[in-house]
Amino acid sequence: MYKTIDMDSLKLNQNFRWIVEKKNFFSQEECDEMKKYIDENSKRARGHVSDLEGDSINFKWGKKDCVMNISTNERQDILDKFWTTINVANQLYYHYDIKGIYHNRIQAHRYDVNDTYNPHSDFHNYNLYSSLKLTSIVFLNDHTEYEGGEFMLFDGTIIEPEVGKLVIHPAFAGHGVAPITKGHRYSCVCWAVGDTFV
Repeated sequence: MYKTIDMDSLKLNQNFRWIVEKKNFFSQEECDEMKKYIDENSKRARGHVSDLEGDSINFKWGKKDCVMNISTNERQDILDKFWTTINVANQLYYHYDIKGIYHNRIQAHRYDVNDTYNPHSDFHNYNLYSSLKLTSIVFLNDHTEYEGGEFMLFDGTIIEPEVGKLVIHPAFAGHGVAPITKGHRYSCVCWAVGDTFV
């Protein structure tokens, strides 16, 4: 039988933000270094939100697969930089139980012409994705080097790319990347993880 609750007794988070931004998280030099790393180490691959066969799940939206150039990087200094900033944002705005970075690495991307990432949530029930709490993305270049490729949130908000800008949002927030129409769009991403939301 349902029992009434006292709404005033619930813990609230009045500081919650859908997006937290930190400009100049990476310097121009760090962005250039990461772009070079991506060019030298990435491979064409589908993102997990694609129409995949076999043991994977079909998270396809629209008519395009999520295909891009993907590389990973486990450099300690980069992980330290992300983790420090993620922890500050978490303490200020989210208060999630986070334990580390997904697979102890960052993932770095280059989107070429026609590459896109369909609308999706990073938090879902497939594989280990229900452990994802916060998504952190760094823009490594801006619209002076490419056209299209807008980073959009579930509510239609477009986050303007700035070289070196970090964006943090809850992993359950829907987002996507519009198709690239000219040039190459570079970014890197990692996810803060912890026990699933309970």
